[in-house]
Amino acid sequence: MKYVIAGAGSVGYDIAKHLIKEGKDVLLIERETYRAKLIESDLDCMVLNREIASAQTIQEISLSDGDYFIAVTESDEINLIACAIVNSVTSDSRIHVKKIARIRNLEYSHAEVQGLPFLGADYIISPEIEAANQIVETIKQGAISDVLAFDSGDISVRNEIVTAKSIFMNKSLIKIRKEIDKPFLITLIMRGDEAIIPSGNTVIREGDNIYIISDAKTLDYIFTKAGKKAMEIKTALVVGDSRIAKNLLRTLAPRPINLKVLIEDYEEAKKISQAYPNVLVLEGDVRDESLFEEERLNDVDLIITVTDNQELNLLSALYAKSIGIDRAVAAVSHDSYISIAQKLGVDATVNPKRSAVDAILKYIRHGRIKTFHSLFGGDAEAIEFLVTEGCLACNKMLKELAMPMDSIIAAVTRNKEVIIPGGNFKITEGDSVVVVAKTQVIEKVEYLFSEDASLIDF
Repeated sequence: MKYVIAGAGSVGYDIAKHLIKEGKDVLLIERETYRAKLIESDLDCMVLNREIASAQTIQEISLSDGDYFIAVTESDEINLIACAIVNSVTSDSRIHVKKIARIRNLEYSHAEVQGLPFLGADYIISPEIEAANQIVETIKQGAISDVLAFDSGDISVRNEIVTAKSIFMNKSLIKIRKEIDKPFLITLIMRGDEAIIPSGNTVIREGDNIYIISDAKTLDYIFTKAGKKAMEIKTALVVGDSRIAKNLLRTLAPRPINLKVLIEDYEEAKKISQAYPNVLVLEGDVRDESLFEEERLNDVDLIITVTDNQELNLLSALYAKSIGIDRAVAAVSHDSYISIAQKLGVDATVNPKRSAVDAILKYIRHGRIKTFHSLFGGDAEAIEFLVTEGCLACNKMLKELAMPMDSIIAAVTRNKEVIIPGGNFKITEGDSVVVVAKTQVIEKVEYLFSEDASLIDF
């Protein structure tokens, strides 16, 4: 099976890097000569320096049945045209190439099209819609941390950076579980540049970024004990008129949240005001300190900074916190900024590039995958599997499963109940199982939960 990625920008690069770690056969197409040479020296895959929306290029790569064609250039039109060319070149009914296109234009990527076939593509993904959905989920859970949501009801993962005063500091996981007598699990620790799947004897240190899984009620209890009490978001300020901001307004405007929007451009502010008459739209520069006082912007519960400038988003969120706004969410486009933002006090971040990569990788996975999150720049993953009768894990106790090292079954949802399972817990048909693992062992995990294990490439 071959994975052809058209466009070696940040999204294409991340997808390729992820698949290469799993030993997949990856081919990158990049039209910019300098970029193509740079990628070729950095990644262990074939790089083709060609025009992407070209029948000659598509014929040259020789696609076969079951291959994936992933078009993630910065141009919506090139992505769709390239997928259409793949359709025409592989018109043989015996060959089906799965085609994915990244689309950013709001008219193309409207919610009705998202995740469905459109023109030449089998699957449409919009980074901005994915990012907006992530922000909405963060708001639902009180905007106290990053949130990894899963399809099965009440289960989610929140993260916490451990400080010297933290209740987790210098304690083993066994001791923490005894002190907090609730069903939860610390599934993953980021310590410096190292991703750790912890055991019961693992001791939490200052500076660790820990990821905790449970139901919302338990997570609220744990974070309250840690000094971060969840709050109902009743008022919010959205800063920016980016694609993320516009998708966010589509979702938030009908909800019972008192919304304000701050936009620098007068014409855009006017358009937004006309489109959302129930939203208070302000024209102004978020860098103008007097604006916060004059318009009483510091009275809101939450600020969401989603301009196209990630540095401005980060600084605006930090300033808002300093003048009394309780919660702040910032959009950033570099993984390195995420940990910086959290350490400086931004409550939650969203990375549209990462959201797009996650959605694409979920689509190309085998097995009955309901939710997918890549973590720490692709070093680890959190995957939610739907257990079917035909998979190897069905009707097995956890202690009977040959789970690979650096992986853990973190939680199970059964009949809407969240369970943190022990070794004697038996997985049954219909369970939703969340597995956290390092990327290098994901294929072995997929093998246990796939209906057709013959599709897994070892």
